[in-house]
Amino acid sequence: MIENLDAYKAAYTPQFAFHRDEELLLQAYSAKIVSRLRGRRALRLLSLGIGGQTVSTTLRSQLDIGEYHIVEGSGEIIATYCATTSPPDNVIIHHERFENINLEEHGFDAIEMGFVLEHVDDPDAVLRRFRAFLKPGGALFTAVPNARSLHRLVGHAAGLLQDLHALSTADLELGHKRYFDARSFEAAVAAGGYAVTQRWGLVLKPLTSAQLASLALPAATEQAFIDAGYPLHEICNGIMLVAHPA
Repeated sequence: MIENLDAYKAAYTPQFAFHRDEELLLQAYSAKIVSRLRGRRALRLLSLGIGGQTVSTTLRSQLDIGEYHIVEGSGEIIATYCATTSPPDNVIIHHERFENINLEEHGFDAIEMGFVLEHVDDPDAVLRRFRAFLKPGGALFTAVPNARSLHRLVGHAAGLLQDLHALSTADLELGHKRYFDARSFEAAVAAGGYAVTQRWGLVLKPLTSAQLASLALPAATEQAFIDAGYPLHEICNGIMLVAHPA
């Protein structure tokens, strides 16, 4: 049976219980992409997925993009994106599943697949398919949630989480199919035909979302969790890799 991707759209709205967690992860992820690509002219970029629009909005506003292709499997998410952002003519949206897309366009400077590989049935097939669309020397930016995030390790040690790789109700609402950790994530990217050149941690999260929310932390502390987390990829809430075709 073909999976109904529209069924997950509610998890990409502010009403989702872990919306703030998702926003911080995407903020940290987008900032690293921008820092790597800023200053380059007329970039040809490809994004897998729209989700909550954070990544595409950041890239469009902070980079010099000549052509920006986005592949998205949910027609309803595409409709919302077009209605709320009025994308310019250099943004080309492909309504297709990642596993099935056959782009005529090749030679992208960068492909980003942030928080994609935990959703798909076959991460290796997706990684290999999109490697063919990168130009020689092009960069892959990819990120996933981390099974061994500090808050999950603490929960496990406290007896509140029996299996670090178990999917929660919220994970299922988002359409997650698996958890990666630092070792398995890098192994998957390498198996897909890439050489990893950089590793970043996305958001140091020491406590559960509910516990952090109860503290009413200021924005400066949230930013500190982002900044402090970048060198700690093995224990952050998310893991980001930069890679190139091997």
